[in-house]
Amino acid sequence: MGLYAHQCNSKQFSRIEEIWDQWNNEVRQLFYTNYGDLPYLLDVKIDKNLF
Repeated sequence: MGLYAHQCNSKQFSRIEEIWDQWNNEVRQLFYTNYGDLPYLLDVKIDKNLF
């Protein structure tokens, strides 16, 4: 599972980053309100050792 999961998750993660970058501050604030610190994970660099 390790390397395969990393490859799939990296692609999905990149898409999430693209979406996040398109949102304005008001939408981001709503996301923070509903999901807490989850958006901070967008700043975590993924590597094979993480999985």
